Amino acid sequence: MKARKDGLFLLCFLLLVYPHCAGLAQISSDSIRYGVTYISRGETSSKRLQNITNTSKIALQGRAEIERGLRQVLERFHQQQYYEARVDSVVLRNAPKYEALVYLDSGPQYDVKLLATIADSAEPNRDWQRALGGNHNEAEWLARMQNVLEGFAGRGYPLAAFVLDSVAERIVSDDKKREAMLHFQLKPGPLVRIDSIVVRGNKTTKSHVLLRELPVRAGDLFNLEAVQSIPEKLLRLGFIRAVAPPELRVHQSAHYVLEITVTEGSSNTLNGVAGYNPSVGKQKGFLTGLIDVQFGNLFGTGRLVNAHWEKRGPETQELGLRYREPWVRGYPLHLSGGFQQLIQDTLYVERRFEVSAEAPLGNRFAVLGAFTRESVVPDSLSAIRLNLPRSQITSVSAGLRFDSRDDLFNPRRGFFYSTTVATGRKRVQGDSTSESFSHKLVTLDFQWLIPTKWPQVLSFAFHGRQVTSGEPEVSITDQIRFGGATTLRGYREEQFRGARVAWSNLEYRYLLSRYSRAFVFCDVGYYFREEAANESPASTNLEIESVKTSYGLGVRMETPLGIVGVDYGLGQGDGLFNGKVHVSLMNSF
Repeated sequence: MKARKDGLFLLCFLLLVYPHCAGLAQISSDSIRYGVTYISRGETSSKRLQNITNTSKIALQGRAEIERGLRQVLERFHQQQYYEARVDSVVLRNAPKYEALVYLDSGPQYDVKLLATIADSAEPNRDWQRALGGNHNEAEWLARMQNVLEGFAGRGYPLAAFVLDSVAERIVSDDKKREAMLHFQLKPGPLVRIDSIVVRGNKTTKSHVLLRELPVRAGDLFNLEAVQSIPEKLLRLGFIRAVAPPELRVHQSAHYVLEITVTEGSSNTLNGVAGYNPSVGKQKGFLTGLIDVQFGNLFGTGRLVNAHWEKRGPETQELGLRYREPWVRGYPLHLSGGFQQLIQDTLYVERRFEVSAEAPLGNRFAVLGAFTRESVVPDSLSAIRLNLPRSQITSVSAGLRFDSRDDLFNPRRGFFYSTTVATGRKRVQGDSTSESFSHKLVTLDFQWLIPTKWPQVLSFAFHGRQVTSGEPEVSITDQIRFGGATTLRGYREEQFRGARVAWSNLEYRYLLSRYSRAFVFCDVGYYFREEAANESPASTNLEIESVKTSYGLGVRMETPLGIVGVDYGLGQGDGLFNGKVHVSLMNSF
């Protein structure tokens, strides 16, 4: 066996000199199109040559294009471990047609083996050597070496590197194949502790607001997985538009600084939705709408204020206000408080006060909790006609959320899951009596995004709600209402209600840009409720249960005004031109 340090890897420099063949110099014009034929003069068969080059003949125009084609061919030989492959000669023919015959000498194919030792013999962990075992091609070797380096970076050695020490070569199988033994030394470098973390590019957001969100702290051992998760963590805040890959810099006296560069986006949003419901029978068509204004990252602190107004029908509207305080007293605990008022068809007024808490568990999980008080004040006429008494519900809830979506607005992959259970007591006030009943609400939401052929995504979402009560039947004020732009498209807003409801949304999306997409959808909804058959106390309840479906198409398009959305949905029995139109606008400012 003969050892040499320069042989194998210096062969790759042949790729830089092969285009300067004498034959190519005869090409006088770049406008001439040549039929290029590759011919093997080495140990590679014609069939093998065709497999490597993907073709035996190709049309190329001019000298520059032919040179690029030759470079690509030799790179393919290099990938197949023919490191001595070269262009032997090029013969040009101008009659009866322009042809270029390229004679290729593949040279021997190398069987590359790798031997790696560690420069620091005190390193106790030798698992990385087993990871490099076996016979593999060059791409697999490089991938395995990269995995080893990432493993060291995960244990606090981000400066680890493989250094080529020597190359030993020997001839096997009658000069038709050669074996090359590459000897590398793995230098782990120093154990790195992050001495400080610096954030750059933030003009509005205070630095400590971003630093507290990071999965690493000053003084921690360097961990590659934690550092790589920083961009995703910051993008989830909503007011950061872009995050560059973090950089580890070494200052004087081995002071290690982790630098993070961010680009801030608009933190305030205006979301508007308008819909039109066509006339049905004697009922005239009417408009519905929603305005949602969110002031995020107040004074660069991450605080949030949200105002919400929605008109769901001719006589139904909702108003809501909410405030969120993140990182209470520096702890990873987010508190929110909100007020909501609903006027339902002039039948009753519902008011809701809520205080909620959220505690993150790692990068994707969060524990949820809330205290809620709701009151219902019926109209004097509906109290008699619908037998609606004044009532008040006091409840507490707990839940769990998991979110692995790669983007909050236009995700390409990931999974979202959230479930909550609320339990409490409902106090009903009659004319002269007051009764108390148990009350329970269970919610379930999940979404699964499956990337198909780029840039297409399949999105499947499921939502479920169930209300149980100690009352003979669940009151109309406690039932869950759904239907419309955000639940069951193709139907009027809150057209359906029930004590047990569920709906699913299936979308096939074509992503146009980071904030734009076109899609087709199919929605399915289910509801169940019990109602008294008549006014007799001894009568049995009437069960009402149904399944509704709808389908349609929509688009979300980024424009100078903001992100414009248009959905057109057809419910069961709707004609092609009798669907429901929902128009939305989300603008950042």
